[in-house]
Amino acid sequence: MTASENFLREFHTAHPGVTARAFARAGSYARMAARVRRDARVLDLACGDGALLAELGTRATGIDLTLAELRVRSGDARVACARAQALPFAARSFDAVTCHLAFMLFDDIEAVIRELARVLVAGGEFFALLGGGPTAHGDDAYHRFLALLPPRAAPRLGDPRAKSEAGWRELFQRWNVAPFERWELDLSGTFDQVWAFLGASYEVDPERADPIRTALRTATREWGARIPCTAVGYFARATT
Repeated sequence: MTASENFLREFHTAHPGVTARAFARAGSYARMAARVRRDARVLDLACGDGALLAELGTRATGIDLTLAELRVRSGDARVACARAQALPFAARSFDAVTCHLAFMLFDDIEAVIRELARVLVAGGEFFALLGGGPTAHGDDAYHRFLALLPPRAAPRLGDPRAKSEAGWRELFQRWNVAPFERWELDLSGTFDQVWAFLGASYEVDPERADPIRTALRTATREWGARIPCTAVGYFARATT
């Protein structure tokens, strides 16, 4: 286990289901699942509490690094605790692999890609939603939240190449990489709904969350009952 993996496991052990709660209103799980063939044997990497698994159906299997996340599914036999760099599955076990907002966090990304190539059938597909942050222009709760953050508390996570189309073309040299799709995810809502997303950030130290939450409430008061908040994600697809 690397330092980054330990950080992620400790974070998600303390806050199981936090990612699913943060993105529950965005529709990204259903939108992603709709891209996968319904009869496909699917592996969901970093499945968390199973939000995407629920959309993918009974032919999907999940892995996650954190037992506390997997236990949310109450002993579901379709999940396993494992690292993406060492998948506990036979070669050619899956027609597709999915990964919702986690691929850009993995260490040793080359090992992850080797494992993807091993467990996928010929012509198998890897689908990932990558985090892109707030919109490039504009002013909403996400922008104001970032302005309130203290110096970075979380370790640097993942490989920068995992976050861009150019980086994917370098990493997946023997694969067919499709052009990235830019998805805008509307997470606007009440202050509490918006905070459920922003407060789940790895940049927020739980022990220092209350002052940031209070400051953000003040900074967004002008918008009244509905707080604007939009996140950008990039949908990526690579075929073996």
